[in-house]
Amino acid sequence: MAGRTVAARAAARREEEGQLGEAMRKLPSARWRLFVEFYLLEKPGHGAQTRAARRAGFGSQNSTSQSMALIAWRLMRDDRIIAAIAEESRKLLRSGAPEAVKALQNMIRDSSHKDHAKAVAIALDRCDPITTKHLIDVTHRHLTLDDEAVEALRTMRAMKSTREQLVDFFGEAGLARYENILAQEATVIEGETVEEVTHHD
Repeated sequence: MAGRTVAARAAARREEEGQLGEAMRKLPSARWRLFVEFYLLEKPGHGAQTRAARRAGFGSQNSTSQSMALIAWRLMRDDRIIAAIAEESRKLLRSGAPEAVKALQNMIRDSSHKDHAKAVAIALDRCDPITTKHLIDVTHRHLTLDDEAVEALRTMRAMKSTREQLVDFFGEAGLARYENILAQEATVIEGETVEEVTHHD
């Protein structure tokens, strides 16, 4: 209870100071925002959603594990929650950038590391990238909730998230939906590439 109170005060302070992103501001109440924050702080795995819902103040002291699991299940399938989780996840990734840089530097300094050459290539690519395209297309994108979720899926895949973590994050139906969107995008891109090569021949 004390932890929830402290977290609630911190969430309220973030809201007052204008630190919340657009998706978080669109959530119905502070309790919904707490659910997002607690979910991202929970150790990934079975029961993370339920624990986050309980810590955020959903249900009651007499609520059974089954009823709390149902509450968490409904929250995780709400498009507003999905968008807010994606938004906050990107912030967490950005805040971890210094640690990622240090890890990369350690790999570069250790010539015996199995990924030493890969780390060197990554650093060179970021610091002095090879330019292969001179035409810059500026596009203003208005992301839909589906776009946000698909972007979150790409990020989690890049982070080598397990299948269980993906299912826990998106749900079985949601994961299938966003994987299908990614597959369709890949098919379109592949089709365009084939057409381009054929045209030049």
